Amino acid sequence: MSEMDSRFFSDHLQLPFMGNKGLNKLKSTRVLVVGAGGLGCPAVSALASSGIGYIGVLDGDKVELKNLARQYLYTPAQIGTLKTAAAVTHLKDRYQATIFREHPFFVDETNIHAIFSEYDIIIDATDNFPSRLLIGHTGIQLGRPVIYGSIFRSEVQITIFNYEAQRLAIDDLFTLQPAAESMRCEVSGTYVIGSMIAGMLMANEAIKVVLDLPDKLTGKLLLFDVLSLQKRVINFSSLQSDPTETTPEMKA
Repeated sequence: MSEMDSRFFSDHLQLPFMGNKGLNKLKSTRVLVVGAGGLGCPAVSALASSGIGYIGVLDGDKVELKNLARQYLYTPAQIGTLKTAAAVTHLKDRYQATIFREHPFFVDETNIHAIFSEYDIIIDATDNFPSRLLIGHTGIQLGRPVIYGSIFRSEVQITIFNYEAQRLAIDDLFTLQPAAESMRCEVSGTYVIGSMIAGMLMANEAIKVVLDLPDKLTGKLLLFDVLSLQKRVINFSSLQSDPTETTPEMKA
């Protein structure tokens, strides 16, 4: 580890579950964040701050004024530019030891296998069910753990799909309703602090996977209301085939 890395991550070096060994594991891990919106921005920042050495950012959208409050990697001067370029421009200045790779397009069946094959862990920060289905199923096919997160108003949902003995995707857990796909954030509303917390929790689960820390959300769905501070953790095995515990997913 370089002297610059040792100084930058000095706080982590003191942690008994981290140290040099843990930081070296993080530095050699490649994580792909799919979606650079309200969930993806804090997720990417938290991953880089924690020491992940290679981070891919995949998104075909451009920066818009209406999203700037919760997508804090971007500035008004970057409106109209690709999110991937704007995000990486910001991140490279701060995290100089991290390699960032731009994927300035949307994920689809023609590109997903080739891209996912280059990464160890996938973070699903997308904003629609078709993409989430494709990401989840491809994760199973390629043996890649998928960190799933979403927020509806002030309620955060986090889990890990396709890790260890568990081989599930979003449609194994949720009953997907087409009407929910159109419930974008401008319609349902989003608590900005909630989206930041969701993104950080997703990054936290990725770190726990890399370091093999206990209490990972494998086979468990975390439901956390940011305003009431109430949480539930639901074991997948306790859900019926048509679970009533789920809430609509908010767009990132």
